[in-house]
Amino acid sequence: MFSKQSNTVGSRIRAERTHAGLSQEALAERLHVTRQTISNWEVGKNQPDIESLKALAEALEVPVERLIYQAGHSPSQSVRLPLDGWCRKLGIFVLVWGLLSGISAGSGGGLTPDGGVGFVFLWRDTLSVWYTALIRGSILLALAQVLTLLQNREPESSFDKHQRKEGP
Repeated sequence: MFSKQSNTVGSRIRAERTHAGLSQEALAERLHVTRQTISNWEVGKNQPDIESLKALAEALEVPVERLIYQAGHSPSQSVRLPLDGWCRKLGIFVLVWGLLSGISAGSGGGLTPDGGVGFVFLWRDTLSVWYTALIRGSILLALAQVLTLLQNREPESSFDKHQRKEGP
């Protein structure tokens, strides 16, 4: 009546329960359900609801995805475009490019005050490039922060990265 394909959740529940060293009775006690409920889930007679899956994952100390998806097929493992990371990198690139382009735009050969030819640096040309780069780069960096917050993650500072590399 129930095929192997339709009981993948039950087989994963059984595998994680045995891996955790729990009997059906012990798991049922943690979840405040009967042993028969656990057995029905494992053999595929019934499927746990979403709240039960969350409770199972907590009791077994595994992510919910491990109970639902086949190994290697989790949507969290699929190719995603981390927009916040791209916006951050692009923002930094725009700022650095703007700094270098501004220096290039403002510098060059020209007439010196004594009538000769020499190196001249024109702040007006430099600042016009720096302003636009600063505005565009800041917008991209702010967008990266907003995307990070929308994904319910803490923004990662360079201090956090440094601490993680060095350890406690």
